[in-house]
Order: sequence, then C-alpha cells, then structure tokens
Amino acid sequence: MIIENDLPANIIGQVFAHKLNFIAGILVKNGISLPFLLKDTDILLHELNDPNYKIHKEQIVAFYRNVLSLKIPTLSILLGASIKVNDYGLYGCTLLCCKGLRSALEFAVRYHSLSTKTVAMSLNVDETSGYSYFRFEDSLFANDLIEFNIEFQCVIVLSLVRECLDNNSFAFDELRLTFARPKNYKQYEEHFQCPISYDSPHNELVLANDKLSLMTPSSNPFAMPLLLDQCNLVLTSIAAKNEFLIAVNQWIAANMHKELCAEDLASYMCMTPRTLRRKLSEQGTSFRDIVKELRCEAAKKLIVATQLTIEDIGCSIGFSDVSNFRAAFKKWTGQTPSSLR
Repeated sequence: MIIENDLPANIIGQVFAHKLNFIAGILVKNGISLPFLLKDTDILLHELNDPNYKIHKEQIVAFYRNVLSLKIPTLSILLGASIKVNDYGLYGCTLLCCKGLRSALEFAVRYHSLSTKTVAMSLNVDETSGYSYFRFEDSLFANDLIEFNIEFQCVIVLSLVRECLDNNSFAFDELRLTFARPKNYKQYEEHFQCPISYDSPHNELVLANDKLSLMTPSSNPFAMPLLLDQCNLVLTSIAAKNEFLIAVNQWIAANMHKELCAEDLASYMCMTPRTLRRKLSEQGTSFRDIVKELRCEAAKKLIVATQLTIEDIGCSIGFSDVSNFRAAFKKWTGQTPSSLR
C-alpha cells in the first residue's frame, strides 16, 4: 500500500511559513541577523510570526540559500533536532493526537500541504518484505539546495516521530539517500542511530512493519474528528487557491511530448500571455519552471519504474535529441539518467 500527498509534488503555490519561522528563531538565538536571513525574500520582519502567513517557492529558495551561506557544519541536524510538533500549528497538534505511529505517518503524508511543503512525501507499506519506506522527493528543484532540503526533512521526521512516541531513542532501521556521502557522514550516523546508504535510488527512511504498531502516548481519539475537520477545511482552501496551477499542470502534462509554448497554454485557458505570466508570477513560479519540474518528475518516474530506453524516455517528455535530455536531466538532478536507473 502506498500513501501519497493529495496535492502534486510540483504544485507548491502559496504555502505556510512555519518551517522558515522556526529556522529563523533558532538561528537568531545563535546570533544570526534576521534581516540577513530574509535578504532577497521580500518577507517582512513581522510576517514570519503570523501563523497564517504564506510564502511561495522562490521565497523558500532565497531563504535557504541565505541559511546555507552561513556554512554551519551539520546545519540540518542543528535545526531539525530542535523542531517540535507544536512548531507546525494545526498540522502538528493533529499529528500529536494520532493513534499509533502508522496513523501519524499516514496523516503526515496526506496533510503535508498544511506545513511548509518543500518535499513530496509518500509511505510505502510492503507486506511482502516486512518493511515500510517513508520516501522524500525534493520539490524545490534548486540543485544547490537538494542535499540540505532532504537531510533537513529526514532529521525533522525523526524528531517529530520521537516526540509523538515520547521516545528519544527511537531509530529507523535504515536511511537511504540519493546523493554522495558527505564529509561529516559520521555525525549523521550518530544522530540517526541507524545505517545510512548513499547514492541510493530513493531518499527514504526504512522501518520494519512491526514498528508501525507502536503507540503514541498523546493520542486523543476524541479530539481527532474535530482536528481533522479543521485540517480538511484548510486543505480544501489550499487546493482551491491552486486550481489555476492544477489546470496549468494538467495541460503541460498532457502536452509534454510536444514542443510546449506559453502562448498555446494562454489560448487554452482563455487569457492573454501577459495575464498568464502575471498569474504564474503571483504563485511564485513561471511557465518555464513548471515545464522543467514536470519533465523532471516524469523522467525520474519513467527511469525508475519502466524499462524504456533513455532515448524513449527523453522523447516522451519532449526531447528529440537524447544528448540534450541527458544534459538537462543532469542539470535538474545532479545525476545522469543511467546512474539513477
């Protein structure tokens, strides 16, 4: 059984700023200037403290780049290990009330759009192997941020699971990462307390299925229906605001094998190219960015899940020349199609 997030990975649109607010709070306590962290983000100083304040992808990218420029060793551990369930507002409160680890993980995936969504998450429960795979895929699509984004998310999940279980010694059975082993890999092994594999096909936390039945002491079955109603209301609001992006994504996905043109999309959506550009800009994205992200996601899935040749995969997503596809894929992911396969 595979549980995936309700909204497509590449549709970020406007998302809550919980994670950025948390990062800023930790770094400011360590003497880092908040104006420096917000440089080039167009985020005002007071806005991060607003629990309903929302941001778009390019603001997250600019913020993360400011954070990484500090060159703090094992930054993802410093930040992720400090995060608490309550830092996520309604999403965190509901997560804490879930009954059992499996319920908490399934909720985390299904309602991930209520948090600052920088990755796509899925939970694959494999009854045959006896293991489950909590998987992450980068959705920022900024090559210089992928490792930090994935590492940070993995540390966050470990912190939240330990808090939900009220067990600071809980460990997953394995962590698998798609990128090369970093110089400070031993610190990550010490933190996760499990084997870590690098250059893997997927970014995923692995756990034996019997751990899914672990109980959560703060479970509140009486509060859950009310909390889920609230979560669904907010999720519906997010989806409604992204209806425009969903329509754009659907058109691009359906025509991905062709030579894509923003003017054709604008005509399909009964608006001028200028209006299309403005509406996409308001969502923090562009026609070119969405095409890139959709092609990247489609290519990765076809490479991993099918036996199609690399040339056929490139052709199916709009590349007439396989060398151009290989170069583009390397630029998108930092990997070659063959190495991912």
